[in-house]
Amino acid sequence: MSARRVVPILLLCALGLAVLIHDLMGKQNQTFDGLIVLDADHYEFYPNVKDCNGRGTPYLLVPDAHFREIVNASSSDLQHLEALLHAKWRARLNGKLSHIGRYGQRKNYWRELSVNYVVDAVQLNCTDTQ
Repeated sequence: MSARRVVPILLLCALGLAVLIHDLMGKQNQTFDGLIVLDADHYEFYPNVKDCNGRGTPYLLVPDAHFREIVNASSSDLQHLEALLHAKWRARLNGKLSHIGRYGQRKNYWRELSVNYVVDAVQLNCTDTQ
């Protein structure tokens, strides 16, 4: 290949690498729409999901101090204990998205979303058939 062809290819590769690195870095003060899933002892967040089916790779959700005041299970009696341990919300959150890494106790999450505040959250009534 001649030098005339190599230089534009190298520039395109460098530009692609810069875009990839920028996307892999964390993001500060961003708003996210998606699905919050309470799974007994932790929260997961599925970005860009509107229904009860968590698709894609979830983020480990790290709640802020006021998170549980807005996003909480509505049932408090012992007959509905399952709803207290497993619940889902459609939500809009403002937070900080971490860089790519290994997060959580078992290190099975690629990203962590630290909540600054909850913009809106609506608890979903999901059944196994939905």
